[in-house]
Amino acid sequence: MSAMDLFDAVGLAPALPGARCRGRATLFDLAEVGTDPEDAEYAEQAAKRLCAQCPSLMRCRAWYEALPRSRRPFGVVAGLVNRPKSVGRPRRTA
Repeated sequence: MSAMDLFDAVGLAPALPGARCRGRATLFDLAEVGTDPEDAEYAEQAAKRLCAQCPSLMRCRAWYEALPRSRRPFGVVAGLVNRPKSVGRPRRTA
Protein backbone atom coordinates (compact mmCIF):
# COMPACT_ATOMS: atom_id res chain seq x y z
CA MET A 1 0.00 0.00 0.00
CA SER A 2 1.45 3.36 -0.98
CA ALA A 3 1.67 6.32 1.36
CA MET A 4 -1.11 8.14 -0.50
CA ASP A 5 -3.36 5.06 -0.33
CA LEU A 6 -2.72 4.82 3.40
CA PHE A 7 -3.49 8.51 3.94
CA ASP A 8 -6.64 8.20 1.88
CA ALA A 9 -7.73 5.15 3.88
CA VAL A 10 -7.47 6.95 7.21
CA GLY A 11 -8.66 10.30 5.89
CA LEU A 12 -5.43 12.22 6.43
CA ALA A 13 -4.85 13.49 2.90
CA PRO A 14 -6.92 16.35 1.56
CA ALA A 15 -9.14 15.90 -1.46
CA LEU A 16 -6.89 16.53 -4.44
CA PRO A 17 -9.06 16.54 -7.58
CA GLY A 18 -7.13 15.53 -10.66
CA ALA A 19 -3.99 14.63 -8.70
CA ARG A 20 -1.40 13.17 -11.07
CA CYS A 21 -0.07 10.80 -8.38
CA ARG A 22 -3.26 8.73 -8.15
CA GLY A 23 -2.56 5.16 -9.24
CA ARG A 24 1.16 5.77 -9.72
CA ALA A 25 2.59 4.88 -6.31
CA THR A 26 5.65 3.17 -7.78
CA LEU A 27 6.86 6.52 -9.12
CA PHE A 28 6.14 8.52 -5.97
CA ASP A 29 7.27 6.07 -3.29
CA LEU A 30 10.96 5.82 -2.44
CA ALA A 31 12.78 3.12 -4.35
CA GLU A 32 13.20 -0.17 -2.56
CA VAL A 33 16.63 -1.30 -1.42
CA GLY A 34 18.39 -3.04 -4.29
CA THR A 35 16.65 -1.01 -7.02
CA ASP A 36 18.97 0.05 -9.82
CA PRO A 37 20.01 3.64 -8.97
CA GLU A 38 19.32 4.81 -12.54
CA ASP A 39 15.80 3.36 -12.41
CA ALA A 40 15.21 5.01 -9.03
CA GLU A 41 16.44 8.37 -10.34
CA TYR A 42 14.27 8.08 -13.46
CA ALA A 43 11.15 7.32 -11.36
CA GLU A 44 11.88 10.23 -9.01
CA GLN A 45 12.34 12.68 -11.89
CA ALA A 46 9.18 11.41 -13.60
CA ALA A 47 7.21 11.89 -10.36
CA LYS A 48 8.54 15.43 -9.96
CA ARG A 49 7.57 16.25 -13.56
CA LEU A 50 4.03 14.96 -12.95
CA CYS A 51 3.80 17.05 -9.77
CA ALA A 52 4.89 20.15 -11.69
CA GLN A 53 1.91 19.67 -14.06
CA CYS A 54 -0.60 18.71 -11.36
CA PRO A 55 -3.71 20.87 -10.94
CA SER A 56 -3.63 20.10 -7.18
CA LEU A 57 0.03 20.98 -6.61
CA MET A 58 -0.54 24.10 -4.53
CA ARG A 59 -3.12 22.45 -2.28
CA CYS A 60 -0.91 19.36 -1.90
CA ARG A 61 2.14 21.50 -1.06
CA ALA A 62 0.17 23.48 1.55
CA TRP A 63 -0.99 20.22 3.16
CA TYR A 64 2.52 18.73 3.10
CA GLU A 65 4.18 21.81 4.58
CA ALA A 66 1.53 22.03 7.32
CA LEU A 67 2.45 18.54 8.56
CA PRO A 68 5.07 18.25 11.29
CA ARG A 69 8.33 17.06 9.72
CA SER A 70 8.07 13.77 11.61
CA ARG A 71 4.67 13.06 9.99
CA ARG A 72 5.54 13.86 6.38
CA PRO A 73 5.39 10.86 4.07
CA PHE A 74 8.59 9.66 2.39
CA GLY A 75 8.95 9.81 -1.37
CA VAL A 76 7.93 12.49 -3.83
CA VAL A 77 5.09 14.58 -2.42
CA ALA A 78 4.04 17.97 -3.75
CA GLY A 79 7.06 18.00 -6.06
CA LEU A 80 9.45 17.61 -3.14
CA VAL A 81 11.52 14.57 -2.20
CA ASN A 82 11.43 13.47 1.42
CA ARG A 83 13.92 10.80 2.45
CA PRO A 84 14.46 9.36 5.91
CA LYS A 85 17.41 10.84 7.74
CA SER A 86 20.58 8.80 7.92
CA VAL A 87 21.20 7.05 11.21
CA GLY A 88 24.50 7.09 12.98
CA ARG A 89 27.36 9.49 13.02
CA PRO A 90 28.57 11.25 9.91
CA ARG A 91 31.73 9.75 8.49
CA ARG A 92 34.92 11.70 8.77
CA THR A 93 36.80 12.39 5.60
CA ALA A 94 40.55 12.83 5.62
